[in-house]
Amino acid sequence: MAVENKHTQKIKSMVKSEVTHMFEQALDFVQVACPEPHFKPLRSKILRVGNNCIRSIHKELDEHYDVLYRASSEDIIEIQQKK
Repeated sequence: MAVENKHTQKIKSMVKSEVTHMFEQALDFVQVACPEPHFKPLRSKILRVGNNCIRSIHKELDEHYDVLYRASSEDIIEIQQKK
């Protein structure tokens, strides 16, 4: 497998973060709505599906996409010499 470029790593990191946040929020709602004996098995299934989703997106990116990140803004740094 080829070495990942930083652009691919950036989008994979973003996907992982967003999907993880989504299923963590879903688990918070489920925990309130679902009684305790049933919550743990359901939690495991939700986590498995979420992690499989992340792996599937990462695989799709690796196999079918060349990623190029374009920053939305530039940082301009001015350096002045001391007098």
